[in-house]
Amino acid sequence: MRIAICDDDSNCMESRIVPTVEGAVHDAGAAAEIMRFTDGNELIREFENDNGFDIVLLDIDMPAINGKELAGKLRLLNSSFFLAFITSYKTEVFNTIPYRINAFIPKDSPTETMRSELCRVISEYKDFAPEYRLFETLDNGGKNVIRVVADDIFCFCCIRRNVYLKTGNRTYHLVKEKISELAKEYTQYGFFEICRGYIVNISKVRTVNSLEVELDNGEKLPLSRRRAKELMSRISEYVTSKAM
Repeated sequence: MRIAICDDDSNCMESRIVPTVEGAVHDAGAAAEIMRFTDGNELIREFENDNGFDIVLLDIDMPAINGKELAGKLRLLNSSFFLAFITSYKTEVFNTIPYRINAFIPKDSPTETMRSELCRVISEYKDFAPEYRLFETLDNGGKNVIRVVADDIFCFCCIRRNVYLKTGNRTYHLVKEKISELAKEYTQYGFFEICRGYIVNISKVRTVNSLEVELDNGEKLPLSRRRAKELMSRISEYVTSKAM
């Protein structure tokens, strides 16, 4: 697995956090590549270049971009990685919940406590199996195959008979896919056809009004009036299921 650590305090990262992570990896019986970052923007670029990580460990108080803002940007790019905050700001624990954290570890925790908690996160990730979907795409005249976690897809759309898949920051031109077949298939993954030619991931919907839907990445899509009520019902079901 790939583990990213982002903390602007390089001394703390090298002297304490990295050795503790290495110990936790050993305790979990795993093998891992560990990469260090002192600037969150560098970590964002790794994700944007499809060099994502399985587990991300973040500090909160960082100068270039703070850990919570960084977590929000990374979640737009990838929904499947495990996330833990390792920070001196204990009072921030409840403010980090919206980023779907797997652990919150105060920096002043005993080393053995930190190692045990990280071992738990690593062990849980080993048992976690994100559901990947394969798509054939058209890129600069050539065909490629991409692998995308279903929950990282923001929407599908059909424009002038061309079908596109959109993630938080990328648009892919799909080959051989039909929007009608995607609408049927992806209902089971929490998608909804908001109007003809547009299928959205309900978990990525930020706001809804009578004319359009806004996604978490700020993109706005047209909404059929006759489907608005059902969309709101589906969103309500989704929110309820997550609260249980």
